[in-house]
Amino acid sequence: MADFVEKNGSTDGAASFGEAASSSSFETPRKYVIGEFSFNSFHEYRDGQEDLKKISVIQNNLDVSDPETAVKIYKALRNGQIVFRSPIGEQFAQHITDIVAEKSKGLIDDKKIVDDAEKRTGWTRWLGIALACVAAFLFVYFLGQEILEVRSARKAEALRKQVAESIARGDYSNRDQSDPANPGGDLSGNGENTPQNNENAGLINGEGGTDTRVTNIYGQNIRLDRSKLSVLPDYSALYAQNPDTAGWLTIPDTDIDYVVMQSSDNNYYLRRDFYGNSDTNGTLFVDYRCDIVNPTTNTIIYGHDMNSGLMFGKLKRYYEDENFYRSHRTINFSTIFEHRTYEVVAVCLSEVKYQDDSSYRYYNFINAGNQAEWNAFVDNVRDLTLYPQDLSLSPGDQVLTLSTCDDYKDNGRLFIVARRVR
Repeated sequence: MADFVEKNGSTDGAASFGEAASSSSFETPRKYVIGEFSFNSFHEYRDGQEDLKKISVIQNNLDVSDPETAVKIYKALRNGQIVFRSPIGEQFAQHITDIVAEKSKGLIDDKKIVDDAEKRTGWTRWLGIALACVAAFLFVYFLGQEILEVRSARKAEALRKQVAESIARGDYSNRDQSDPANPGGDLSGNGENTPQNNENAGLINGEGGTDTRVTNIYGQNIRLDRSKLSVLPDYSALYAQNPDTAGWLTIPDTDIDYVVMQSSDNNYYLRRDFYGNSDTNGTLFVDYRCDIVNPTTNTIIYGHDMNSGLMFGKLKRYYEDENFYRSHRTINFSTIFEHRTYEVVAVCLSEVKYQDDSSYRYYNFINAGNQAEWNAFVDNVRDLTLYPQDLSLSPGDQVLTLSTCDDYKDNGRLFIVARRVR
């Protein structure tokens, strides 16, 4: 649209309007004209002049063609901040209204485009929101796991200090050279790959009880009365706090250095700490079918395979690194009644067996009732071990098995077999 002031007359001075009015008034005394507008009275004519001045000021200072500026002028007109009293002003006001209306149409078109786009991509927005929520949840979860690891580590360290203090209070000449109170490791992890119930996960509960025919390392048949035995001073403080204490397991120069428990229920310490409190890491524990006083042929200790490497998480190094295996073949498992040392003779990978599977289950070998049972166990170990050349087991050996989950395959299991040397 052409400039409104140029179309309807100049506002450089009142004289211009006076000249136009004077010239017209001589010809038509009752007619006043400004551009294309005619007025019936001088009063209306003066209103037209005032409106034209206002329009001139607006156009000289603002870009009326800009939609956002037009909206501001439109709001000022609606609010009474700008008032026009003549057809000239009304026409200008309509011009502003047309610009605003055009802008509104553009907004409606834009909104339609946006709405269509949102309909097409709405699912991606919701997916993004869902992923953000999942990320936030995982952050909180893993932060919580870190806190649990720190707490568990403090508990474990407190137990080690108790053992160390017990050792420091006396000189026990019959102690092993390897100190079961050697600091190291944490009671923490993420709780994944944990043993479950018998048959379902093949690690914990089993059929049958302890065989009364027990043969020790010297080939002598003995039966000791637990009630007449004294707890070693090293572990008396722990035993006083929790009579489920079975002993202490240490693999020198590693982080495996933990208290070992035993209860009548193999599930109890899966998710409990030494104090019986809920703990994702659980606690190392001896199979309830084993006898630590009159040692069964095989003593099985279970522990979680933590992704953090804690608990039995470091056992996988035995098959991942042969040098580690060669340099860490000594295991110290001291019961609360005596100190014992074992030599690793096999590192085996197995898997959980289903109920209808007739395959051999290493975790059900507790006592060798006869030669055939012993041979079956040794043959199974020979088939599964990664280092068959080092397998050295003889009838009458006391065996220690460390068992945990392993993700080398679905329902995988790692077990370390060691024979007692003293």
